[in-house]
Amino acid sequence: MTEILAKATRAPSAINMQPWRFLVIDSPEGKEKLAQLASFNQTQVLTSSAVIAVFYDANNIEYMDEIFSKAVELGYMPQEVKELQLQQARPYYASLTPAALRDINMLDSGLVSMQLMLVARAHGYDTNPMAGYDKDRIAEVFQLDKERFQPVMLLSIGKASKQGYPSYRLPVDTITTWA
Repeated sequence: MTEILAKATRAPSAINMQPWRFLVIDSPEGKEKLAQLASFNQTQVLTSSAVIAVFYDANNIEYMDEIFSKAVELGYMPQEVKELQLQQARPYYASLTPAALRDINMLDSGLVSMQLMLVARAHGYDTNPMAGYDKDRIAEVFQLDKERFQPVMLLSIGKASKQGYPSYRLPVDTITTWA
């Protein structure tokens, strides 16, 4: 699981802020707690090897200096670029409305969630994204700061006990406009 999560976190994020946070629920007690919050998805919660609750950290900018400093230390970026990016990123993030910050964090957390699903598949595991759960209560039920950690989705992970069925997708011509 650690390897899958590490590979998933290579997903892109705005200014490399990596706002995603994961809660891996794999104990019977944890699954029982989650099942009470996910009435529509109880079977998946209780039968999966684990469920990964994806959150975004509303205070993720606290890691800005660490992210950029480590990038310089590892030789990923020059010091001048770090200084320029910090000079631009700090006021940018400070100017964002809560709604705009939420939009950025949700987009980034969606990217890491899809990446997680693809990495899990490459490791031979099946996943299923779930949105049907009590988002207002999940953080506090698992003793997380509900103001800081905002729920994005649940991802069940494991080996499918039965074959899934295909789903219809709208044709490209229906969903695409060419300009």
